[in-house]
Amino acid sequence: MTCRNLVKVIKMRLKSNIGELIDKSPYKREYFREKFNKSRNTISNWCTGKSYPSIPEMYELAEILKVDPGDLYERINDENNSGNDF
Repeated sequence: MTCRNLVKVIKMRLKSNIGELIDKSPYKREYFREKFNKSRNTISNWCTGKSYPSIPEMYELAEILKVDPGDLYERINDENNSGNDF
């Protein structure tokens, strides 16, 4: 990997779709708080993208929400990084 590509990877950001997916599901955030034994703040942070679930938690969350794990997040490119030249 060249330095240029490494800089592009570092600039990549993710937008969490977890909050939207939970809101569209039959579950409340409290259910996930209890299911994963996490604080309200942690679940809120997952929903806003301030923090992320572990990989096993991500897969379990996706299974419960009946979505692909990749649907939990959306890649956002910075203006200078179109993401087309990786």
